[in-house]
Amino acid sequence: MKIEVFYDKECPFCNLYSKYIVIKENNELILCNAREYINELEKFKINGFNIDDGFIVRTNDKEVYQGVDAIVFLNTLSKRKVHLTNNNFFRNVVYPFVKLLRKVFLFILGKSIYLLKKENT
Repeated sequence: MKIEVFYDKECPFCNLYSKYIVIKENNELILCNAREYINELEKFKINGFNIDDGFIVRTNDKEVYQGVDAIVFLNTLSKRKVHLTNNNFFRNVVYPFVKLLRKVFLFILGKSIYLLKKENT
């Protein structure tokens, strides 16, 4: 299976996780620095997936997972497991906290927090 992971390489947490995951042999893992795939991100956004809300994983150019669901999906295929990912505490506390830390660290590092332009609402 072809697995594309779109992530923010400039985010210390995202970059660390992308280096941590090791997918089982019969899968092709492609790591995509989201900052270099803006056109692809715009296509995802049209379909309701905003990279600023977390990792995006696409399999065989068809199924798409985002955020916690992306991590849970990758965890099922990974040789190295992130334990306790598919539970309410991880989904409702840990993951949102890491997303907040991402924004804080990117701000401190002087990097753009948002990869896609915010729409005026």
